[in-house]
Amino acid sequence: MNRKKDSEKTKAATKKKGATKKVAKKKVAKKKVAKKKAAKKKIGKKKAAKKHPVMKVSDQKRYEMIQRHAYFLAEARNFHPGHEHDDWHEAERFVDEILSKG
Repeated sequence: MNRKKDSEKTKAATKKKGATKKVAKKKVAKKKVAKKKAAKKKIGKKKAAKKHPVMKVSDQKRYEMIQRHAYFLAEARNFHPGHEHDDWHEAERFVDEILSKG
């Protein structure tokens, strides 16, 4: 009978030991939220052409603009003779550049 009591005591003691063991908590994985990537804008040929439209100006208006700018260039150099063609070509380049930028 002593043996039964002793074995029951050891069983009860082992149950208590098992009951006092600490159980490690499970780690909960956080859900990863996918970041939305900004969509890259695709610029097609049509949009690129609209980016820098060419101003439509009549030939007469273009001529007057070149004439006026050439006059101002000549005025800036005090109307010294011999540079009229250079002033005109510089004025043409300038006016065409302005018209192409729109």
